[in-house]
Amino acid sequence: MLIIEACGMQGEKNECQNIKSQAELYKINVTSVAPKDNAELITILNKGIKYDFIYLSSHGSDECFGNEAGTIIFSWFDFGVELCSSDCMNEDCLVMLSCCRGGLNQVAYDLFYCCNKISYVIGPRQSLTPQDMLISFNILLYNVEIRKIDPILSCEKIKLGSDIRFVCFDRLEIETDVAYILKCQSHSEQDVDELNEAKEKVNDPKVDFIPPEVLDLNNAVN
Repeated sequence: MLIIEACGMQGEKNECQNIKSQAELYKINVTSVAPKDNAELITILNKGIKYDFIYLSSHGSDECFGNEAGTIIFSWFDFGVELCSSDCMNEDCLVMLSCCRGGLNQVAYDLFYCCNKISYVIGPRQSLTPQDMLISFNILLYNVEIRKIDPILSCEKIKLGSDIRFVCFDRLEIETDVAYILKCQSHSEQDVDELNEAKEKVNDPKVDFIPPEVLDLNNAVN
């Protein structure tokens, strides 16, 4: 598991230390990092280590995440490209987003679009404190690792145990959604070129750019 402390708010270190201790109790090897800026985070991702879990603690929105100091800021698309390019994940990786709005559809859509090795993206629908994040991911990890329950069902148990709304996105279910397809098609040619450079680096299949005029024509026909 890779735990990324990229928030800076009070309570973050305690939250991440607790998650680290829980994961190690479950015999999961953990690397915990606190990068100071974008460049350091990219360096960490490119160290050649592959993870089954990525835990990101940060401030977040539907478009991006970052820290309080303003020295770390990534759009979800750019973060997805870095995850793909660094080849830092094993197959069926589970990404846990301990950040406000980490459970929004468009966040998961960008991460799935950029990296084929991500199978699940889990995060909250609303703004939460580190205390809320901690107990929620405690419940999730216990059910996934100890009870061997599917991540989607494990995520549902967060609400049963805490009344906190978390969402688990499953790649296999999302890839056929019209909303996901439209979101993928909305990326610019520059975005697609950037992503394909990353995919070529790790021998992943490239994605196609669909010009806006073709999208408009398809929509008119439909």
